[in-house]
Amino acid sequence: MPLIKITPPPYVPRSDEYRVPCTDEPEHFFPPDRQEQPAETTARVAAAQAICFRCAIRTTCAAWARDHREWGIWGGRTEAEQNYRPTTRRLATHTKAAA
Repeated sequence: MPLIKITPPPYVPRSDEYRVPCTDEPEHFFPPDRQEQPAETTARVAAAQAICFRCAIRTTCAAWARDHREWGIWGGRTEAEQNYRPTTRRLATHTKAAA
């Protein structure tokens, strides 16, 4: 499995004292590079949402992702829950990073 790294959006303070929980378990926030079974998707999304729900900036994170049409789970919400489709550029960036 390729290494996944989440880079917090620019509004997240950059310090050792403040660490967003998604950076500790990033594999839950984006689907793998293979076809997921429905049960795997459900478990992965639930794990990501549980991580997001203990984060103090989840509302801001979800809004930022919606405004920037980010791909993956942000602020505990999927693209479908945010009611948008990620941009082709974002998908291409993820595909290249995973290769």
